[in-house]
Amino acid sequence: MQIGGMLLGYYNLCPRKAWLSASGIEMEQESEAVALGRLLHETSYERTDKEVLLEAVYQGVSLVGRLDGLNLKDKVLYEVKKSKSAEESHIWQVKFYLWLLALSGKPEFTAEIRYPLLRKTQDVALEEGDAEKLGEMVLRLAELLRAETPPDRILQRRFCAKCAYEEYCYA
Repeated sequence: MQIGGMLLGYYNLCPRKAWLSASGIEMEQESEAVALGRLLHETSYERTDKEVLLEAVYQGVSLVGRLDGLNLKDKVLYEVKKSKSAEESHIWQVKFYLWLLALSGKPEFTAEIRYPLLRKTQDVALEEGDAEKLGEMVLRLAELLRAETPPDRILQRRFCAKCAYEEYCYA
């Protein structure tokens, strides 16, 4: 089992989405929002290193991160996002990447979430207690992914209207 930053982001947004995605139930290839996000990623910040892969192991769980970009000179990683609608999830995804770097012996990195359509940037750092919280999240997510059936649908459907799995969950 391998847990990545995007999966952790999904988990923070909706555990069911994380389980469905990890179980190979792919709905996002038909999502216009996902296609726009992919295009934004490909065409933004073209002069920086992209798709940097990070790997680590935490208590027997294989962790992987695919960074949108990395500035080695300034020791800043960044993630490109379309909007702030899932901001808390984005923040934990980026903190996960910082944690992977720290687990790999590189704790000096900082991070940014870049919102090119909004022309905004948000700084992100690992704060006291974040590493422990991320470790707990990873272990809970690993346990969730071992389940044979997905968790129940969430009751707060704030994000569901734009989710690629909305019809699957609520049809």
